[in-house]
Amino acid sequence: MTHDEIRAALSAYFDGQAGLEQAAEITAHVAACRECRDTLDSFKALSAGVKEELAVKAPAGLAGRALARARAGQERRSRVPLALALAFAALVVALLSGIVAKKYMPTMFASVQGMINGAASSLGVSSGNK
Repeated sequence: MTHDEIRAALSAYFDGQAGLEQAAEITAHVAACRECRDTLDSFKALSAGVKEELAVKAPAGLAGRALARARAGQERRSRVPLALALAFAALVVALLSGIVAKKYMPTMFASVQGMINGAASSLGVSSGNK
């Protein structure tokens, strides 16, 4: 590779994207060429500076406050589904009771009426059902 080709490939080399053969050739060239070594050093410095600028430190106690809020929210959330489930179960029981009562009410009414009529006839009283 020529000096210009190596200069053009230094960024890929720095990023670890150069092939093995190309990387070996660039490594040998950089060891001998001050200009390419300086360019590579500037890439390293720029990368370190960017990493340092992007590294943001959290305020003191932030992690503890976040964990406390998460735990409190988790407790609240775990109670809400239980209350909703109980309310839903009560609603289902009430609806089913209504359906059962509506379905069997005529039968129950007829049975009660039959018992009243039977009791009335054994006492010798007219049932009053016309």
